[in-house]
Amino acid sequence: MKLAKWVTEDPVTVDSSATLAESVRVMTVRNIGAVLVLSGDGLAGIFTERDLLKVLASDAADVLDKPVSSFMTTSPICAKVDEDYNDVYMKMKANNIRHIPILDGERLVGIVSIRDLSNVYQNKLESDFQGARKQLEKLRELLGESDTDRVLILMQEIERYRELSLTDELTGLFNKRYFMDRLKEEVARARRNSQHLSLIFCDIDHFKRINDTYGHSVGDRVLMEIGGILAGQIDELNVISRLRKSDIVARYGGEEFVVILPETDNSGAFLAAEKMRNSIEKHLFQIKDYEIKLTMSFGVAQLCLESGDFRELIKHADEAMYLAKSSGRNCVKIYPVAGRKANP
Repeated sequence: MKLAKWVTEDPVTVDSSATLAESVRVMTVRNIGAVLVLSGDGLAGIFTERDLLKVLASDAADVLDKPVSSFMTTSPICAKVDEDYNDVYMKMKANNIRHIPILDGERLVGIVSIRDLSNVYQNKLESDFQGARKQLEKLRELLGESDTDRVLILMQEIERYRELSLTDELTGLFNKRYFMDRLKEEVARARRNSQHLSLIFCDIDHFKRINDTYGHSVGDRVLMEIGGILAGQIDELNVISRLRKSDIVARYGGEEFVVILPETDNSGAFLAAEKMRNSIEKHLFQIKDYEIKLTMSFGVAQLCLESGDFRELIKHADEAMYLAKSSGRNCVKIYPVAGRKANP
């Protein structure tokens, strides 16, 4: 598959003389993780969230008025517009980059993010899944009940596509399978680069009461709406700013959700979880003829770089979440990092 189909044309750019403040403002307004830096008509570099974190972590003072060219990644790794999707994806993974400028010869024509390429696989699976369903319906009409074995085989094949899917059908968030794959990748990346990584586990409080009182269809609508809040898709709650493009929100199962926060320690994850908790608590769910208020409990855990793996991180975040449940619900609890006191 050629890369051209997934290139974001007319990418957001800034001139190399633009200040750091101007560049960050552009990224904030456009809600993007990187801007391309131009010198004349040529590509001079790329400025990403990772570059910004390096600036914030340094002791440099009065940097906002300095040119972004002082902080950008110079001579960035690029891809050609006619390259194969798989080759570019592997290039990005091997070099641990999330954004890659796309060139046609020497001319800049766009940018591609790792999320764009990850979605390719999902789109193909969804297309195959829908095609298989249509074929099954046609065969059912032609065969009726005369060839049940063949229909059964087709149904099993469709279920295989469903299992391979990366998104949760109800909420549209990533599913548990995708979450597990990405968490393994992020843990390996964090340990390789000695970077923080945190995980949030959250669970709807007393969700069974909602299903028992209003019915499962209302419960499903609640899950869908909560997915939108956690993913920052409901603008009026002003929660978009608490998640970055690099953060991964998924439905873990039932009424449980998870959020992976790369390059974030447990104090930063606590703040993100607290904003989500507050947004859920304030939100009025207006579904059918019902107005419903609910809360969620949150658990936060930070990866131990020396000895931790993805299983341990999940276990710790889950334990922190159940501590929140046992502490009265509607709160955020942090699993203690070795050698430190846990936050309340």
